[in-house]
Amino acid sequence: MVRRLSLVLVIAAAAAVVPSSSAFAAGGEVKVMSRNIYLGADIITLATAPNLDVFKVNAAAMYVKVKQTNFPARAVGLAAEIKAAKPDLIGLQESALWRTGPAGSAAPATTVGYDFTKLLLAALKKQGMTYTVVVSQQEFDFEAPTSIQDVRLTMRDVILKRKGTKVKTGKSAGAHYKEIAKIPTPAGLATVYRGWTSVDATIGGRPFKFVNTHLEAYGDAVRAAQAGELLAAGGPLASKKKPAILVGDLNSDPSEPGEQGDAYQVLKTGGMINSFGTKRAQTFGQNELLTNGLPSPSDVWIDHILYRSSKNFSVRSHKVVGTKPFRTVAPRWSSDHMGVTATLRVK
Repeated sequence: MVRRLSLVLVIAAAAAVVPSSSAFAAGGEVKVMSRNIYLGADIITLATAPNLDVFKVNAAAMYVKVKQTNFPARAVGLAAEIKAAKPDLIGLQESALWRTGPAGSAAPATTVGYDFTKLLLAALKKQGMTYTVVVSQQEFDFEAPTSIQDVRLTMRDVILKRKGTKVKTGKSAGAHYKEIAKIPTPAGLATVYRGWTSVDATIGGRPFKFVNTHLEAYGDAVRAAQAGELLAAGGPLASKKKPAILVGDLNSDPSEPGEQGDAYQVLKTGGMINSFGTKRAQTFGQNELLTNGLPSPSDVWIDHILYRSSKNFSVRSHKVVGTKPFRTVAPRWSSDHMGVTATLRVK
């Protein structure tokens, strides 16, 4: 009887010092990246064309530029950046789908020229990294006529997840913003759909929401309204109590007074905190993808990783990537943007 009592006491003592399964669910570190991979050409020349003939010439030149900026080559550089950083989750912006079709056809263009998402995933796999698409959302979709063929651009925002990460993902979601830009062109009205994508995630049993977005580039008031929609009812950041990480090209610089910085200030007022703190970063300015010279001087900070709140997260590290040429011939840079990464401890 004494021996049995002693054994019971030993087992009870051991149980008292062994953590329960819930105690092991103590969060962990998650590394995230925001990467605008550049659609390949500046499409604003279509909006500024004075007539349809000039529009067609500009549209043809635009697609030539897309070929010259050579995403299959740039994908190799982007994959190298991702391999070096090894983020668990990536928010991609401007993951373009370029398609062509017969000139003047009433049917939408369907012949794929470049599928940026597939090309990047293939480049990653070739470098020994496997990422899967968690969610991909179609945004702006516009077909432009040229004298040779029709050229169709479909923009997509994509969330990628690394194979082997400890981050678990669940329900994904996405929506278009109600506030959008509508730009008249000689070939018809271009409705610039933009939106957000998200996925529910956990690390070490601690939940958080990962959100990716690309806010409007041409229209300060539209951009600020879109930032407000992220925080409003129905938006992915509506609940101020739920931990969330927002990544994206916000097209808004914290230091810019007035309208250009309004979208960032809306998010800051809504409780979002920059993972870079007060340290300023340059994330845009690699405009000479087709030259061998140095990039244009720039001090533009529009790509961000924000989180809510310090009760839920602490920042372990942050970094700007893509700051150096990856080739000696054009295109020398992987994108006209730099990427940003941050490692956050989920508490």
